[in-house]
Parts: sequence; structure tokens; C-alpha cells
Amino acid sequence: MTRFAARWAAAGLILCLPAMAAAEVKAVWERNAGDAASAPFKFKNVPAPSSTDAATNADLSVIAGQADPNGADVEALNDGQLPAGADQPDANFFFNAATAGGRILLDLRQGTAIKRINTYSWHGGSRGPQVYRLYGSDGSGDRFQAKPAPDADPLKSGWTLVAAVDTRPKEGRSGGQYGVSIADTAGAAMGPYRYLLLDVSATDPADRFSNTFFSEIDVDDGGVHAAKPPPTGIAINFDEMPELKDWVEKKLRPALEAWYPKIVEMLPSDGYRAPARFTVTLKKEMEGVAYTAGTRVVCAGPWFKQNLEGEAVGAVIHELVHVVQQYGRARGTPNPGWLVEGVADYIRWFKYEQPNLRPRPDPAKSKYTDSYRVTGAFLNYLMEKQSDQLVKQLNAAMRQGRYRPELWKELTGKTVDELWAKFAEDAAKR
Repeated sequence: MTRFAARWAAAGLILCLPAMAAAEVKAVWERNAGDAASAPFKFKNVPAPSSTDAATNADLSVIAGQADPNGADVEALNDGQLPAGADQPDANFFFNAATAGGRILLDLRQGTAIKRINTYSWHGGSRGPQVYRLYGSDGSGDRFQAKPAPDADPLKSGWTLVAAVDTRPKEGRSGGQYGVSIADTAGAAMGPYRYLLLDVSATDPADRFSNTFFSEIDVDDGGVHAAKPPPTGIAINFDEMPELKDWVEKKLRPALEAWYPKIVEMLPSDGYRAPARFTVTLKKEMEGVAYTAGTRVVCAGPWFKQNLEGEAVGAVIHELVHVVQQYGRARGTPNPGWLVEGVADYIRWFKYEQPNLRPRPDPAKSKYTDSYRVTGAFLNYLMEKQSDQLVKQLNAAMRQGRYRPELWKELTGKTVDELWAKFAEDAAKR
């Protein structure tokens, strides 16, 4: 069995393992906490992430464990795109909540003389640190298995242990931005390896939300590789509803491509970057209409099939607003559901849909808290009569966890009930 020694340095915990030659492999880590953390992921000793490293063209797959549905696909780890903040699930890959972790396989497609392997993560809590064991293989030998069973020891499947990483601070809070750099102390190549296996563990068994937000994995072979083109952004899966292909390609996709950037522009806030990609899936057996989880929009195929010439596209536009909102990451007072849905329906009915279709609720039979079309119509009225910045201001407050009932008076000079009373008064005059 391979032995390793652990010691502390200014850069963090260093875990040492014998290299394939006679030198030593070191895993050095650094942490940026608080205001020191920023989108470029700059550290004193760990190199900043690269979009032209050897991992750029690697094939990535999850071979054990389950990806969290609120996070990005595993391909986010080599796309060269980095999160803009500490709590951006759609820009990070992480394993499902309440699980012990999992395994990630990188296939570099050919044997590679690896000089350095870097991993990056960022989260304000227990999802910030990294705990994993890194294995490598050139793919040769009768014992080699590229995808060992989840409970199998990789060492018995033709793999070599390269490094063991644990960046959890011994004291204090664990949140922050982490960078790990694994390299041979003599500058020799580690390998050559074609395959790399990260056996990832949750950082706190007592915390069901402690699977690391991995942002990027870099493999440095000393060369410069062509960066990946920007992601196409929109993936529409209609495998279960192939009869809707023409509608998807001729109506739905063009509408989403045109309107997603418009929605992003309508709902900005300081320091926020909307998801660069999202998926829309049509489900054959699903009831209801649609829902959004993170950057995944799921649609009830039967309902959409019946409404292709009616509300189908508009229903997805509503869900795209939720993709952009990303209010779930906010910390603070919970946002009122009626307002969250009202913003989505305001954009859907008063920006996307034709004017003759716009709802006109009867204030005598409704209230601003009725959500969806009622709240959407109320917001449209306020945008026209009070301030054309109101939806942007409410959106920013909800995304940043600053929403509270008093905000209406701060922004308009009136309480929300006073605003509704004026809405009802003007509606009665129509």
C-alpha cells in the first residue's frame, strides 16, 4: 500500500506521495475567503484556471454517484467557464445532496505527460473545500478497468494513486474559493496518463448539503490547446415526444434563442451573471404544465401537444424567467411566491405575448397576492404608472435576499396595499 505524509504550509495542506520516478508528488492548496475571492480565481501559488489546458478536449463522465439536478453537467469542469459568485449552482458540478460523493472520470484520449493537475471550487459554506483521491492510468494492463464498480478499490483495477487531497480548514468556517495544484516536486511528468479518476467525498457527513461545488479541472501538459467554443446554451430534449420535432425546431427553439437574452437584460443585478446554458425536456408521462429546477425546464408533453398553437411557447418563456431569476440561492427572508411567479408572468404576458392576449383581472374579485396573471398585470400597471425600473429593483432585491414588504414604500412612496387600491380604482374607470 502506498504511504503518504501530511504537513502544513503557508499555502495549505500538502499531501505527498511517491511519484512514478524517484521524486515526490505534492498537492498544494490555497483558499481565498471573503472579499479575497473573485471570479478570476487568482491565488498566490496555485495557477489561475486555464481554458487552453489538456483537459479542454477530455471526455468527462460520472461513473459513480449522482449529479445534483440543480448543478451543471459534468462537462462544466472543462468548459473554461467560471462562476461569478460563491453560490452559483448552475456554474458548478456537484454530487447530489445527502450522498457521500462519487467518482468523475477524465479520458484525455491519449497518453499524456502531465506536469500539473489543478482543481477549483467556490462556495460560502461546507461545499467550498475539496476532499478527493486522484488516480491515474495509461489504460494498459490486463487488470485495468476504466470504470471500476462504485465500491471497488481503484488500486485493484489497474489504477495508480497520484494524490490524496483534503482542503478542509482545521478551525473556523470552511467557506471560500479553493485552488488545488498537484505536481511533481522535481518538475518531472506524472504519468504518462490517459485516464484520471477523482474519487470525491462530501466534506461533512453530518451536513446533507456538503458536496463540493467543483468549478473547473485543469490538466497541464506544457502545451496550449484550442479553447472550447462557447456553449450553444439551449438544449431541447424531445426524445419522448418525437412527434413534436417540427414544432420544437421551427417555433420553440427560435423563440427561446431570441427571448432568453432579452429576459437576461430585463432582470440584472450587481455582480450577477445569468446561466449561460439551460435545458428544456418534454416528458411523455408528465402531468401538469411545466416546472423549473435550477437550469432545467421540464415540460408535460401531453399538455404541450394539445396547446402547440396556443399557450405552449409562452409557457416555456415563463419558465425561462425562472432560469434567469435564480432566487433560490438568496439568503435572508424567503421571497413571496406570488411575486416570483408574478414577475415571470409579467414578462410572459406583457412583453412576449401579443397585446390582445394580455390578462385584465377584476380587482373586485382578486388581490395582488393571487400570483401569475393577476400579479403580472399589477406589475405592468406599476411599471407604466410608477416606475419603469420597479421590476428590475424587485428582482435584484429578491435575488440578493433583501426583499421585505417595506421595500414597496421605499421604491414607490406607497405600500403595496395602497398601490393595489390605486390599481383597483383605475381599473374601475376602464
